[in-house]
Amino acid sequence: MWFENDYRRIFMDMHLNDTNDEYLSLLDIDNFVDCLSDADVSSVVVKAKSHVGLHYWPGKYGKMHRVLEKRNLDYVGEMIDKCHKKGINVIVYFSQVYDNYAYEKHPLWRLRSFAGTASRFPIPQKHNRYGLVCPNNPNYQKYCHDILTELCQKYNFEGIFLDMPFWPWPCYCKHCTEKFFKETGKMLPRIYNFDKKIWKEYIHARQHWIQEFIEHNTKAIKDVDPNISVEHNMAAIGLNWITGNVESHMLASDYAGGDYYGGYAEQSFMCKYYNNVTVNKPFSYITSRCDRNLFFHTVSRTADDLLIHSINALVHNGAFSICDAMNPNGTITDELYHGAIKEVFAATKPLEKYVSGNIKSDVAVWYNTNYKTNKNYIESPMNIASILREKNIAFDVIGSKNIKNIKSKVLCIADVQEITDQELADIINYVENGGCLFITGSLGNNKDFEKFLGIKQNGISKYTYSYIEPKECFKDQMKTFDSKSPYPVEHTAIEADIIDSSVEVMATITYPYTTRSEDDFSAIHSDPPGIHTNLPAVTKVSRKKGTVMWVAMPLELTKAHHCRQSIADMICSLYDNKQMEFISNAPAFVEIVKWEKNGETYLALINQQENTPIYPIDNITVQLKEKFAQFEILSDNNSGTVITIDNTLDNTTLNISKLGVFCVLHLK
Repeated sequence: MWFENDYRRIFMDMHLNDTNDEYLSLLDIDNFVDCLSDADVSSVVVKAKSHVGLHYWPGKYGKMHRVLEKRNLDYVGEMIDKCHKKGINVIVYFSQVYDNYAYEKHPLWRLRSFAGTASRFPIPQKHNRYGLVCPNNPNYQKYCHDILTELCQKYNFEGIFLDMPFWPWPCYCKHCTEKFFKETGKMLPRIYNFDKKIWKEYIHARQHWIQEFIEHNTKAIKDVDPNISVEHNMAAIGLNWITGNVESHMLASDYAGGDYYGGYAEQSFMCKYYNNVTVNKPFSYITSRCDRNLFFHTVSRTADDLLIHSINALVHNGAFSICDAMNPNGTITDELYHGAIKEVFAATKPLEKYVSGNIKSDVAVWYNTNYKTNKNYIESPMNIASILREKNIAFDVIGSKNIKNIKSKVLCIADVQEITDQELADIINYVENGGCLFITGSLGNNKDFEKFLGIKQNGISKYTYSYIEPKECFKDQMKTFDSKSPYPVEHTAIEADIIDSSVEVMATITYPYTTRSEDDFSAIHSDPPGIHTNLPAVTKVSRKKGTVMWVAMPLELTKAHHCRQSIADMICSLYDNKQMEFISNAPAFVEIVKWEKNGETYLALINQQENTPIYPIDNITVQLKEKFAQFEILSDNNSGTVITIDNTLDNTTLNISKLGVFCVLHLK
């Protein structure tokens, strides 16, 4: 489809009201399209219906933006026509759930809290701007269907972006209440208790309901024209259980995508995840032109910052979409398109033909979206990914569907709350065929997983602070920790018995002298170790060709340097005699990505310093497991990189004298 070679995108954000005659009064489509063309943009997102619920085109349903109507300006139609004349693809934007017009016009469509209040319910000193409507409401579903059908019939465009496909909060409206009762025979739960069966039913029901809504809108589009691509904004896949988004929702989109504003480490994590779960490539990574997000409307990112985000998306097989913010009067920041944006896209465009290959990794981190009820549902896997990134260990981030085809030597599972029988079967098959597991904390409420590990879980500790005390046999993995100074984890521990004699206990649990719920304490500021137990803190067991290491608490939540080093050492100890994809002395903020495409090998180094200007890094070495005869610098953004190669042994060492913002190599 059209998006397969489309990597340079602009996402124009314009959720604008029409209560003031100034709003959109100066919108100049010719100038906007000229700016896009000069910056060599390959596609643009054109708003059709914003969060305000107003339409930027004349249609049968809803309400057109008053100023555009007064100007007799069909923004959608003119943008499509003029962009196509410049060779720019058009993605039409449609807001779901967030719809102020529908909220005001149809009070029965509103999302309702357990107290019966709606989203714009007046609260003293606070006013919520967003009108939220319920995706379970059949009349709202028909409203979406009718508008989408008309858009697809009236205009000729390449794709559609469906925003906000999630639950902003738990809804207790008539339709949600009746639907849950019909499916379960129960009333909607109100008091949070995620261990209760009814909450598990409710959480999974909400996931299924939002999937029905997503699929309903995708079908409305495909029924008119199956060649129109559909992208639901799946950014909320990174949020907790409330949104209801899970991995299977990706199937309703032709490619994965979402907007993120959390920095380079977050981008690296989500790009790897999207690359693995997307139906087609490239996926779309969106971040704002504004620094750091759209709330800072008048402050733009530096060119280096945009460049790092752009190249980071590209080498992970993703399109980079810059979310710009239109001024209320309809003007844009022209100079950015003629300056920074143009420079960034010019730097990355020559590399587009080399990407969309297979990323190489030694370690895979599983991001499980089944039951995101724990506070660290994404913090734990992201912390492990961050450790691997800073220690220059080649890693990937995978979804549930990827487990059966893992090529990485180690799979990390971090405090996952629910593991399905199919997921467990794929995990076991991976281990028994030579893969290794590194597991922390919860075992996904799966008794068969406990048996596979050779343990029986008895419960959760009453202590909310735990320690890991390494045995002598585990000192190499926990070099700076011992019985006097065990590894600290501010979290409960899983208390378990060993039920398989082949299981090795590598470390035991130590608790503080007192719990935090007691009046008594040992030290007023902290909870020093005091109660040494024989309970297993770290276990290790072999299963056919593979090995499993389990830690009884999410130790990755402790971010101290020595703790992070211990985690890296634990993971690396699982594949002692196997060659790593690369070894490097690069500092923690330099990310290295290696991939293969059509039998060729490529390597990227990205200098992801958080503050600009980016200072060059000298004397980086990268040792690759293969023996390469030569290399070609495909791009270094004209930073004058000098590289020498040493391939006298069975591997290859690259000596990089200076790294600017990035360097991409073709290894031959």
